[in-house]
Amino acid sequence: MSLVERFVIGVDIQGFSGRGTREQVELQRALDRMLDDAAESAGVSRRNWERRADGDGEFAVLPADVDLLAMVRGFVNELDIRLMDHNEDHSPKMRIRLRVAMHTDVLTDGVLGRAGPAPIVLARLLDSAPVRAALKEQPTAHLAQIISEPVYLKVVMSGLGGLRPSQFAKVLVDLPEKDFHQTAYLYVPTGFPAPQTESSAARPKPPSFPFPVPLPKRTPAATLRTESAPAAVEESPPPELTAALRERVSQVKAALMERQLELADTLTTLAVVDSADRGRAGWLRMPDGDQVPLELISALDAEWAEYSCGVWGFHAQVLRLADLKPFGRREFREVCVRLGWRAEPDEVALPYPSFGSRAGQGGPFYPTLRNPAREAFAEWHHEWESTVLSVHARLRAREGTTWAT
Repeated sequence: MSLVERFVIGVDIQGFSGRGTREQVELQRALDRMLDDAAESAGVSRRNWERRADGDGEFAVLPADVDLLAMVRGFVNELDIRLMDHNEDHSPKMRIRLRVAMHTDVLTDGVLGRAGPAPIVLARLLDSAPVRAALKEQPTAHLAQIISEPVYLKVVMSGLGGLRPSQFAKVLVDLPEKDFHQTAYLYVPTGFPAPQTESSAARPKPPSFPFPVPLPKRTPAATLRTESAPAAVEESPPPELTAALRERVSQVKAALMERQLELADTLTTLAVVDSADRGRAGWLRMPDGDQVPLELISALDAEWAEYSCGVWGFHAQVLRLADLKPFGRREFREVCVRLGWRAEPDEVALPYPSFGSRAGQGGPFYPTLRNPAREAFAEWHHEWESTVLSVHARLRAREGTTWAT
């Protein structure tokens, strides 16, 4: 018999027992799929987990070499974004809100399964009053995460991976009847945008766009071109675009001519998001790319290609990523490397001002479809990922369509 230390995780669906049998089965399937997708995207595949289903959730023992940063922050954020997408698209009885508990401690093999403090403490945390109260008090949240003090000290206090002690609230898990009294730490993502129910609180408004608009009209300027560069486009976007989108394209032109690349990049993102009627959210879900007009993509691409002599633009990005199949969340880190957004797949994404400084280091860097105004929210990276993948799915679907460049 051996005694080993392992990282353990438990998840539990709020209000599961109150659903009908058919609903319970469907919720189990949805949760299983989301856990799979979130783990794969965070680089901690569930294929390597020792899992035990509990009807309304799951208990798992993870391998000894699991990346704790990826679990405590990456996996939770990936799971939250998938819960948000699921809950937006389903009725209240089919929505999923989760309690997520994490702990690291010793355990051993027993006749009826794992034994030791690791699974016991995890069960206490998962069923504790603080984490239950967190979901009740924040009805727009899709999950509440509670971690033990050992996880907090080893992982959160490291300050790595975007984790900060200020993001977690210290709580006491007090169960006198079980002689259990331990400190734990709570984290609840913002939950924006929240599912709309009769009891839901008002949705928080995203921060207002900080850059000045409208921009001055573009002034003539000489632009170096090569024989292989795309031909110049018409001065005005196609008439199919709305007046608001035509104005956005004009603003992108003006910003580029003023060499305000980060401003032009953000204006490009806003134009794309606005065109899919997602301006209030500030980002695109995967299906939203189908709503982005091809005329807008071509008009924006032409401006970036003209300014950069064909180095930047959507068309240049499509060519760089043409052989990347499949093309989804699991491949997003490779997308970032190929386009120059990351130096290596596992690099932590830099804040936007530092991120933009990489534009001259190679790769068809712009447009990035990254919205700096959303970086105030914990889930900004997953919103960015979703926006990029949705637009590029739209670009790939347009095979055979002539680019306006």
